[in-house]
Order: sequence, then structure tokens, then C-alpha cells
Amino acid sequence: MPIGWIDFSKDERNKVLNVIHLLDEPGAVDELGIGAVRDAFADLFFPGTSTVQTRAKYFLIVPYVLMEAGSGKYGSDLNTILRKIDNEERSCRDILIKTSNDGVIGSLVPRSWVLRTPSNIYWNGIKRMGIFKEDLSVKEYIHQSIIQRSLKKAKEYGNREKDAEENEKDDIDAGDITSIQFWSLGDTYHSNWREKLTIELLPEEAAFLKSQIITNQRSSLFAFILKNNISLDKYGSFGALSEDIKDAVDPDLRYMMGLANDFNNLVSIITTRYNLIVFDGQNERARENWAILSKDLKRRSEVDLKAIFNRLSIRNVKLKTFLLRIQEAIQAGDIAAVDDLIIKREVALKGAKRAKTSRVGEYKEQSTSWIGIDILDYRYTPAKRIIKDIMNAEVV
Repeated sequence: MPIGWIDFSKDERNKVLNVIHLLDEPGAVDELGIGAVRDAFADLFFPGTSTVQTRAKYFLIVPYVLMEAGSGKYGSDLNTILRKIDNEERSCRDILIKTSNDGVIGSLVPRSWVLRTPSNIYWNGIKRMGIFKEDLSVKEYIHQSIIQRSLKKAKEYGNREKDAEENEKDDIDAGDITSIQFWSLGDTYHSNWREKLTIELLPEEAAFLKSQIITNQRSSLFAFILKNNISLDKYGSFGALSEDIKDAVDPDLRYMMGLANDFNNLVSIITTRYNLIVFDGQNERARENWAILSKDLKRRSEVDLKAIFNRLSIRNVKLKTFLLRIQEAIQAGDIAAVDDLIIKREVALKGAKRAKTSRVGEYKEQSTSWIGIDILDYRYTPAKRIIKDIMNAEVV
């Protein structure tokens, strides 16, 4: 279905694109509105990551470009600077694809540029890692840096007045915006960083990112893996990883990983029934899943939903009610009630005309595919790539 919107600013446009882009991710389409819980778990385990992040290097390429923009290198006009940032990120793409197409943003559209730029994709993570130290958007940061430079010049001019009283100087310094330090990049930035730029981290960059994650996200699974140098090659899923390391992590993290895996079991039942409904029972994979799940529904649906809602601050009343009621129906073995709740939930979210459960039979020709969320990995896949980038660079 075509989607249109009227945007009044680049920030508003990016917010819409962030939502739309999620629909392009394999297994990310959230037909029943369960993704809010999935994303809350993901933010707890791997804060600052997203499904569209590709390589760890962008956590530094973006700051390098933006720090230069804030320093005045790209001028003093807000819109000119923003355009220059976009051009610089595109230029980095052109450099990177000469050495690697693996994870280079924009490599698939070499003659044009992406709708979601690296600064858009990585900005939240850059803040969560403490690399950028203020809670501002990119546009707000550039605006603040322009003001900062202007005030600094005025202050320097004012300080030439040698006869100023001491208390007058103190008043000038009070609440001084020119003293704000936006960036924490350690010793990683060099003015010639574009020379020999590759998508791989330099050892000092890897060490810096590792330190930032461990320091700023110390209670996360992200930090635990890096701190303990856990190789992720043998773990194909979040479930496999969490099961293997659960006795090594602190009790609170172990508890939350257990809740996440229990929730995954409940979601598997719900999404399997959803696919059986939509495909009118003709989806082979859903039938195979159900043959296994239906033998042990009560145990597989045992998850403390109220604890999840409380610990993850889930406030959506309709979502909570749906999950509690469908769990109750599954526990009672009332599959007709389960299916009815699924159908009503999708219709409530989309309307009867758009709900796939209202168009049973239309998807029979796609009976080998899967619709909607599959197994939840809580952003383990993109985080795994970032972690491997850091670990591989450390041993160089």
C-alpha cells in the first residue's frame, strides 16, 4: 500500500523514515504490535544498536565528520553545514567502497545516496556510548555549536577590556555555553583520518569503543561480552548465547535474559497460530512448528508478563491486555479463543481491510514464506557484527 506524508523539516522526515525502514527488515514486520516488548528488551541488552547498523566503524566516522562540522570547518550557516555533513558522509562511502563493500552504507546505490544516512542511523548509539555527551539531535548540536563559536568570539573580544572588575568577569563566565565539551573521542581523532580510511577499526579505535561501551553500559549484555572477550562465532542466536553464559552474568541480567527467552516462547506460539490463520492451515513451516509447540503449550507459555511490563516500563494497555488474555487462553488450551484474540488484535491495529487475517486464502501461493515476526533475537545479530569488529581489530 502506498504511504505518503507531509514533512515540514528534515528531523520530521527522518522520524518517518525510521519507522518505514523497519518494515524492510527481514522478520521485523510487527503484524500484532508485539515489537514494543522486543525493542525494550533489545535496548536493555544491546543499548545504542539498531537493526540497520552495519559496522562498528560508523560509531567513529560519524563523530569525526560532526566534530569537524561543529568546529566551524564547514562554515557558520546551519543549512550549509547540514548539507556539507551529508556530502561528507557520501564522500566517505565513495572512499570505503574502493576497499570493501561489506557493510558500507550506500554501497548498493553508488550513483545516488541513501535516505537514511550514517549520522541518522548511528546517532542514538553515539549518545548511548557517551561519545557525544549532550541529549541533542544532530541539527540541535550544529545550532548550539554555531552559537558557541559566536559567543566565544564575543567573549574573547570582551576579555580584552583589562579594566573589567573581577566580579564582572565572573558574571560573564557564569553558565558559559562556550565551556561545553560535546565530544569524548579519546585519542582516536586525527585531522588526516580520511587518508587510508577503511571500514575496519584501527586497534586504538577498537580499544576506545570497547572502553566506552563497558563504562557507559556496564549492566548490559553488550558490555559483559566485550569485558569478558566472549567469542560469538559459536552462538547463532540470542537464545543459544544466553543459555550458555547465564551462570556467569550477574543475577539481574540473568533474570532478564530468562524473561526474554520465556517471552520468545510465548511469541512463537502466537506467530505460529497467526501464520496458520493467514495461510488457512496451508503453511508447511507453521504446521511443523505447531506439531511441536502444541505438545507442550502450558509450559511453553509460562512467562511472567507482569514482571516484563514492570521491568521494561511497558505502558501500552491494549498490548498488555492482549498478551495477558492470549497467555490465559493458551494455558487453558482454548485454541479457538487464541485465534479469535489474534484476529481481533490485528483488526484493531490495522482495520479490517488491511488485516491479513481478514483475507484468508489470498496468501496460499506464498505458503512457503513466513509473515511477521519470527524468532526474536533482541538485536543480537547487528550487535554481534559490531562486537566482532571490535574484537577483531583489538588483536591486530
